[in-house]
Amino acid sequence: MNRYALLLVLPWIVACSSEVTPATILDQCGTPATSETLRVMEGLKPHCEGCHAQGTRGYFASVAAFQNLLVSDSRLVKAGSPNDSELVRLLEGRGTGAFKQMPIGQKSYAQLVSEGTATLPVEAVRAWIQGLGAQQRDSRPNPDAPRITRMSADQVQRALYQQLGLGYDDFFVNAKEFGFDMAESRGEDHLPLQSPDAIPSPRQYISGERYHGLGGGSVMNQVSADRTPAPTFALTLTQVSQRWCRRALAKPDNTALFPKGATRTANPADVKATLKRWSLHFLGERFTDTQVDELYTDVFVPLVTPTDTEPAYVGVCSYFIRHPHWIFY
Repeated sequence: MNRYALLLVLPWIVACSSEVTPATILDQCGTPATSETLRVMEGLKPHCEGCHAQGTRGYFASVAAFQNLLVSDSRLVKAGSPNDSELVRLLEGRGTGAFKQMPIGQKSYAQLVSEGTATLPVEAVRAWIQGLGAQQRDSRPNPDAPRITRMSADQVQRALYQQLGLGYDDFFVNAKEFGFDMAESRGEDHLPLQSPDAIPSPRQYISGERYHGLGGGSVMNQVSADRTPAPTFALTLTQVSQRWCRRALAKPDNTALFPKGATRTANPADVKATLKRWSLHFLGERFTDTQVDELYTDVFVPLVTPTDTEPAYVGVCSYFIRHPHWIFY
């Protein structure tokens, strides 16, 4: 694994599946998720899952996550002692950490309850914590936990826009269809892509299909997101990276790839300086001189022509975008 891989350090989620029953949690983790725990989770979920559905604080991602990330963490829930539980203090608007209340906003959870917006009283949370027995957390790491993940279609699009100095206006113009705002493609030869669920949504179907090719999901099209490095993803990214790199190089006054003072020449010293800068720009790592020499010899030189350096620069630009350290993190 390289240092850019995302290590999911969640040692307390060991053999617990994200789709387990309370009985399974008891068998695998040693701590039962009782019916009262489930009731508390469901009561808090509408006001908490917006910020806590994934990641190391994804308490509401599943029953197992709630049990192991929150209930079994004595820093948040002190079994048998509601007054010493940070969860209660946050709900009441008197947290002692970085945040004074949860959910974040002008009103505390207790105030939402008093107004009828939230239905689970804080007293019910207190009573639940009071009745909790000692909780257990398994310190062993999960050998099956994913350690790297592929960029999603939205992340690919945002990263390319930022790193190539491109944006929505380079691919779309605003249009109307039956009174609805639509994203009208500037031309299919630009290989535009846009989520069908975006606002404005793409008017041309192929823009959404290209988004799906990168693994993007859609509620409108009933397509599930796919984060696997499938052949369709590789093919779509190859086409998009080459075309978008070419578009970025041709865009007037675009300093994303060539900051002021940098020149696009065939001079070996200038080219290698650009390659070293691009390694940091795209991958967050500075290539060694040996790596730069290899990239210059194997990718740039075979594509450069006596009259045009564009194919060579497009080649090395798209090389970085298709690099495993760019695709995975």
